[in-house]
Amino acid sequence: MWKTTFSQSNTSFFLSWRWIKPFALQALEKGYRVHAIQASSKDSTPLGLAIFCERSQTRHKVFRYNQLFLHKTGDDVLDKTWIEYNDFLLNAEHEQTTRVAMWQFINSHFNHIDEFVVGLSTRDTISNTKRILPKYFSWDYIVDTGLVLTTPKNELPKYKSKQLTSNIKRSNKLLAASSTSVVISDDNNDFLQALESISPMHKATWKQESGFYLEEFKQYLAMLTEVQDETRLVSALLKTQERVVAALIGFVHNETFYYYLSVNETSENNKVKHGLSLHHYVIEWCAKQGINRYDFLAGDYRYKRSFTNESIEFSYTHFQRPTMKAKLETKLRLIKKKLFSKE
Repeated sequence: MWKTTFSQSNTSFFLSWRWIKPFALQALEKGYRVHAIQASSKDSTPLGLAIFCERSQTRHKVFRYNQLFLHKTGDDVLDKTWIEYNDFLLNAEHEQTTRVAMWQFINSHFNHIDEFVVGLSTRDTISNTKRILPKYFSWDYIVDTGLVLTTPKNELPKYKSKQLTSNIKRSNKLLAASSTSVVISDDNNDFLQALESISPMHKATWKQESGFYLEEFKQYLAMLTEVQDETRLVSALLKTQERVVAALIGFVHNETFYYYLSVNETSENNKVKHGLSLHHYVIEWCAKQGINRYDFLAGDYRYKRSFTNESIEFSYTHFQRPTMKAKLETKLRLIKKKLFSKE
């Protein structure tokens, strides 16, 4: 049912069965109460699907809330994989009416829930939800910018930054002279092998912040290879004769490549840019595949801005029923914001 609805939707890789199934399995394995919501037409055609995890949280030692998390658990360990473009899975032809019907159903059938948590989602998704739940208090826990490179179909990329273009050309020339090779693959076994190369480098770079220190994170990424659907897993390695010096993984759905994570060694020669070169090689590979959208996802970093020509605003938002405790917490949050405002 999920695969069928996904094929009729206008959505991202992160709502594919390949991504959602590992999330659901891990949530069930950890004992979370999981709710599956389905909207159907009169002839039983599925029009909308969503999975929520239920949990309770106490904030500021006073305010206790029963929560529903959309396609997340609310557990930092399990959510380290970090979904983006989060939303209901909706049939493209009936998107808005189905969204309204699903929220109305959830609102009336989950009376014990104080707070719905949605994200990381586009501003459009959050704005639509606010219009459907106008009486709810809402506050953004995270606001972030996503960056995208869109190129004319089947054309090689032209970057807006002349300095970036120059740096990449010089770096690629030096890499070629040193017999460095690039291997890009959409084979699942190669994806697994790339994870093995990425893990120690990622831990060395990001220390305890790296998801590769968590068994749940590594298990999740490995489980992606066990699901077959219309999406693809892509790995890219930059290799000398001795070792891998840069690695990157991402996902393909329709005409978009979603860059998920990468890691690279810093060259002793500051004119060699392993990370920039690898991104360029993957972008070129995408162009030759007819993939004209390279999505760097959330995270407003300078190197992403130098590649991209489009930005998207994301947020991670809490929607609270207008109860007395929610009103009080909202008022205290506004007071705190005013007291600590830079203005």
